[in-house]
Amino acid sequence: MVLAQSQLLNGDLEAAVTTASLAVEAGDALQSARFQRYVGDFQREVSAHATHPAVQQFSGQVRAAMNRLDDE
Repeated sequence: MVLAQSQLLNGDLEAAVTTASLAVEAGDALQSARFQRYVGDFQREVSAHATHPAVQQFSGQVRAAMNRLDDE
């Protein structure tokens, strides 16, 4: 998530979202409160680009991952 944040700060939205998606895909990390905070911070940062398809897909991915955690 730190790399994704850095990519976003450098203006590379697509790379940032791709990196963040890979981190969320790992799944196990979402059990960490710190990682959830990083994901939330990243989502707030990219919300300025909410209409971008990659951002929409990422947001859906995060929602699905969080729902899976709630089901466990």
